[in-house]
Amino acid sequence: MNQLKSIFVVCMLLAGTLGVKGQDADTLLQFYQTQRYHDALQYLQGYVQDDNSDLKTLEQLGYLNLMAGKLPEAEKIYLKLYEADSSNIPVLFNLASLQVKRGQQIKAANYYKSIVALDSSNLAAYKQLASLSKGVNAKDYLTYLNKANRLNQVDPDVAFDLCELYFNQGNYSKANAVLTPALKADTANLQLLKLKMPMSIANKKYKEAIKTGEKLLSYGDSSTFVMNNLAKSHFLLLDYRNALKYFLQVKDKAMENEGLFYNIALSYRGLKDYKNAGVYLDKTINEAISDKTATYYGLLGDSYEQTDKYQEALAAYKRGLLFENNGSLYYNIAMVYEKGLQDKKNAIANYNLYLKHFTEMSKNPKLAGFIKNKIEELKR
Repeated sequence: MNQLKSIFVVCMLLAGTLGVKGQDADTLLQFYQTQRYHDALQYLQGYVQDDNSDLKTLEQLGYLNLMAGKLPEAEKIYLKLYEADSSNIPVLFNLASLQVKRGQQIKAANYYKSIVALDSSNLAAYKQLASLSKGVNAKDYLTYLNKANRLNQVDPDVAFDLCELYFNQGNYSKANAVLTPALKADTANLQLLKLKMPMSIANKKYKEAIKTGEKLLSYGDSSTFVMNNLAKSHFLLLDYRNALKYFLQVKDKAMENEGLFYNIALSYRGLKDYKNAGVYLDKTINEAISDKTATYYGLLGDSYEQTDKYQEALAAYKRGLLFENNGSLYYNIAMVYEKGLQDKKNAIANYNLYLKHFTEMSKNPKLAGFIKNKIEELKR
């Protein structure tokens, strides 16, 4: 029973229980159809007695409050129901759902644990317990997923999460044992098919990975994930032409990155196209280097300079020049030669390089004048 149908049943049960008839029942139904649960509750206030103790009515009102987002009111009602019968599984589910919505994960987990204590075959409760333990307790996460998977091997959500977990642990045989029955039951499940691709690659079944990727393409999934795994599979089969075809499609869709450029370069090398291989190796190097590397070397050099380690400072500043920078490192080098090492010749040479390479120099005529005067003073 889906959620909207559940709400409809609740409204109709309430209408019958509370004696809502005729036009009022029609109005209530309209509120249901437009999902105006808050308005439905307000409309029912005239029919509900404050001391109402009918459990069926309370359960239905609790559910409407839950759907209307009135969580404190819903919790009060469900706690009354819980006091009346602590083994009522629907009540426990709704109390757990309330706690999840309010961020009370531990309380929610306790309610779900109560459910599985009453019903050890309750798949939904185990799925919720797994969800709550994900990223919090790895052991519990695995335990609950395994229990849910044993209850229903073909549940795609459970199979995906458990298979992914085993795959990330490098336990490919268990991952495959989980994935196989789920995928057999739903051969067109894109989520499971996408998980099969890297699993096939890890097991060196490259042709199988390609077949899966082509199947995904036929279903309209041409995501970077699919293209990248197709490219890797062809590359590992030494089919560089097809590998390059898919890698270049990934390049057109994804943000440029070091690993992708490296794979493209290797594919070109496999085709003996060394010119394009060089282009992409150059791109790889640029991606691998942070645009702040020169700044880091500048700070390292300054740290040495502050402790009078002038040769070490020079070495750091000069290393920084190898990376993209605005030319200001020449000033630091010149200052070390002038102040630290009393080497006027090299100080003058680097002040001149600073004038030539500092990208903001044309916008700072006063700075340019100051540097030129300093050069003239050092020449005397």
